[in-house]
Amino acid sequence: MPTATLERAERFSIEAAQTGRSFDISLARPLPLLATGRSPENCPILFVLDSSLTFGTAVERVSMYSAMGALHSAVIVGVGYAGGVFDSLQARTVDFTPETPRDARNPMTSLTGTEYGGADAFLAFLIDELAPAVRDRVPEASADRLMLHGFSLGGLFAAYALLKRPEAFEVFSIIAPSLWWNEFAVLKERQQFVKRLAETSARPRVLVGVGSTEQDDPQTAPAGLDLEDLRATIRWVRMVDAAREFAEDLSTLPLGEVQYVAFEGEDHAGSLTAGTGRAMSFALKLFA
Repeated sequence: MPTATLERAERFSIEAAQTGRSFDISLARPLPLLATGRSPENCPILFVLDSSLTFGTAVERVSMYSAMGALHSAVIVGVGYAGGVFDSLQARTVDFTPETPRDARNPMTSLTGTEYGGADAFLAFLIDELAPAVRDRVPEASADRLMLHGFSLGGLFAAYALLKRPEAFEVFSIIAPSLWWNEFAVLKERQQFVKRLAETSARPRVLVGVGSTEQDDPQTAPAGLDLEDLRATIRWVRMVDAAREFAEDLSTLPLGEVQYVAFEGEDHAGSLTAGTGRAMSFALKLFA
């Protein structure tokens, strides 16, 4: 049974005009401010990807903190898909991955599926279609303030969105990002990213987080997987090193703020909830 906080959320479906793909949207309007009883105004729209995994944590974190004035208020928008969690894991791959060769190395095909390469269309959908649809429904929503939070492949997408269109979102939360995708090809966008920063004077704030144990050698393997193959994959994807190096590189560039967090004792699954909670506090902190 959902909590009272989550019972306030609205749900609707929307079809992307460019691709015809359908999305299951969850939307939580900000609570009135306890000090005044008034609804907040000009609230950023904060997109949380993988809403079946992230929306509940995001809304619970933000609702009371913002109502009490401990965080800025926001319109939380969960972007997901119809069906169960495992259906979503494959549906999301199309939207979260940049253009990718069909023969690109992917050791996780059983989870991701084999349909890739729709990140540009998905980014345009968020900015040009979903954001206006949310503004039509929510008077408190800002006309121009957007924030983005993604985990795992969603973290890859958030990193790609940052590098391609840094001016589109004022905050990018990049948690446990799958930077390894297509042989770390997303990092090749850096040169154009630097150029884009100069052209637009964009200064977004960026959070990069990862579970501190994500790169540790496992001692056992799930049924059906070879332990040595699993260890080789973990070493190749370099989850912790790659995230840290990405954040270190970003910190050398003219951005508003770059914060790197290794969530102590957390593996990839653990970084989901730890990272979503931290992302809400980072994105909406006062005096940012």
